[in-house]
Amino acid sequence: MTTEVKPTPIPDDDTARLAGIASTGSVAALRAARADATRYTQGSFDALFDPNATGLSLDERFAAASYAAALSAAPEAARAYRERLPALGSSARSAIAALEGFIAEGVAHANAADTDARLAAILKHTHALATLTPNPDKSALLRVKQAALSTPEIVALSQLVAFVTYQVRIVAALRALEATA
Repeated sequence: MTTEVKPTPIPDDDTARLAGIASTGSVAALRAARADATRYTQGSFDALFDPNATGLSLDERFAAASYAAALSAAPEAARAYRERLPALGSSARSAIAALEGFIAEGVAHANAADTDARLAAILKHTHALATLTPNPDKSALLRVKQAALSTPEIVALSQLVAFVTYQVRIVAALRALEATA
């Protein structure tokens, strides 16, 4: 006798929350059948936004994530990442201001007098990687190096941008599946 083991959904799944999908139904069953993909996606989120991770500060990571989502035409995801910033306290105020400037003005905001050079470099690099027509801008890479980001921080930032652009596509796919279910 063979017993079918039903995978359990990930209890704290940020991608499902962003997609607004039901915890039961055909899309949830499909995701449960691919539990490894769901678990690995959540694991990537957890690693990239671990408050104890060294290198990029949490406010820098959430600002970059919000900007990457905005550039990927995913306003709900951009808002969800941006809404995490105020909980980080006063250190996040400059990140919020820079993020809002970049969303409103694009990379032209990088030279704004009130924008921290490190954060401006991070957001400019995010822009170079996350636009719909990516064009690796050597000046963006040079700028993060000049802003004293270490090679591991640049790699982490690039991974974060890649994850967010992946995540917003998964969210769009889950919403489309949910709409047809």
